[in-house]
Amino acid sequence: MEPILEVKNLSKRFKNNKVLDNISMKVFKGDIYGFIGPNGAGKTTTIKCILGLLKHINGKIYICGREILESKEYIMLNIGAMIDYPSFYTNLSGYKNLLLYANVLNLDGNRVDEVLDLVKLSENKNRKVCIYSMGMKQRLAIARAFLTKPKIVILDEPTNGLDPGGVKDMRNLIKHLANENNTTFIYCSHILNEVQNLCNRVAIINKGKILVEDSINNLLNGDKESYHIVSNEKDKLKSILRGLALKITYTDTGINVEIKKGDFRVINKLIVDSNVDVRDISKNNISLEDYFLKETGV
Repeated sequence: MEPILEVKNLSKRFKNNKVLDNISMKVFKGDIYGFIGPNGAGKTTTIKCILGLLKHINGKIYICGREILESKEYIMLNIGAMIDYPSFYTNLSGYKNLLLYANVLNLDGNRVDEVLDLVKLSENKNRKVCIYSMGMKQRLAIARAFLTKPKIVILDEPTNGLDPGGVKDMRNLIKHLANENNTTFIYCSHILNEVQNLCNRVAIINKGKILVEDSINNLLNGDKESYHIVSNEKDKLKSILRGLALKITYTDTGINVEIKKGDFRVINKLIVDSNVDVRDISKNNISLEDYFLKETGV
């Protein structure tokens, strides 16, 4: 399957500081693609290069097979974005803000009503933006990103400043837009449990390099699994499992054991046959946050 967005060997410097170091990414149609990394890792720089807001020194960026430097008008019409805190003319209504933007793009005014309905702001379209809640402003920014009927929408920290209810609403809105409009999203956020709940694929960037790019399911449910075994006979337990376990670490109450997926029945039988005093066995579920911290060393 051909990617809808492909970044090939992208590098970028600011003076003598190399902020992007030969990075490559592939985003496929229908993805909700999480792009995560520590502060200063290179996320915003990458996004601005994709949008043509920054000129890169090496590498290529393709949207729907077209190189962005050769198809700027096409790129503008096929990528929508919400970057940083959304800014509007606060003394104008949500409708008039979007109408101004639509006029710049030579779009029909009917499209403004369509996108306001898309993000469920139609009832508030004539209210001034200055009295909008933070969640309403974020939805208005997404409506603005959808004006051109883009194939890809980039959202940079779309839940900033939202309360838990607003975060849930934003998550549901993105899922709805992805499903109903078949829109591809690139989703940047520091809230990693949201990325885990929302995205199907993810890339982790750190110090200007892509550390990993894969489906979240593969990252968190690969060919290994981990169990916590509570026992007063930790040394005996470690001794009988040494040949089967990939990794064993002591805890206050027992041991953590990492094994190949599917080996648990063999290990369980070995524990029973060896008559080890075991009080509890539970599976350790790794989160995206756990994986992220391990990969980045943050």
